[in-house]
Amino acid sequence: MDLEVNRARRLFLFLAQKMAGDRGLQIAAAIISNGFLTDEQISEITGLSITSVRNILALLRNSGLLHIIRERDNSGWTIYYWGTDPLVVYRVFRDRLKQAIKHVKIYIEYSISESFYYCPDCKIRFSKDSAEMNNYQCPVCGAVLVQEEPFSELTNLVDALIEKYRKLSLTH
Repeated sequence: MDLEVNRARRLFLFLAQKMAGDRGLQIAAAIISNGFLTDEQISEITGLSITSVRNILALLRNSGLLHIIRERDNSGWTIYYWGTDPLVVYRVFRDRLKQAIKHVKIYIEYSISESFYYCPDCKIRFSKDSAEMNNYQCPVCGAVLVQEEPFSELTNLVDALIEKYRKLSLTH
């Protein structure tokens, strides 16, 4: 169980950094280390401005990584505590991985069904239509465009991502 919780924590840190950069990582680390916190507490722990903290918390909440516990204090004010749950982290990661697989598959299918050309000097890639319009010459440097080979290595990448997704789906 501890291994799974640690894995979920690492995933949470990874996703927070990917979604919100180093400040997102700081906030995620504060939440992991201290449990549920208010935005003011997170601001004090991280040294980030309250506005930055609130913006990042909203971003992480909108992505499904965080949830809020609302509590009324004695004066009637509502206090918001921010936290996460390992199951939620796995679900978000699985959903993002599934989305990435879908986009890579679409890209591969398009790349295989369409012809692409590239400039050997500038390393710029062109669709067949763009290459035809430019008479198969690079519009930047004038070099002759070379036809690309289909992306077989990307197919292997998609297969590996699908296998990771299946393993993750089976364990959770």
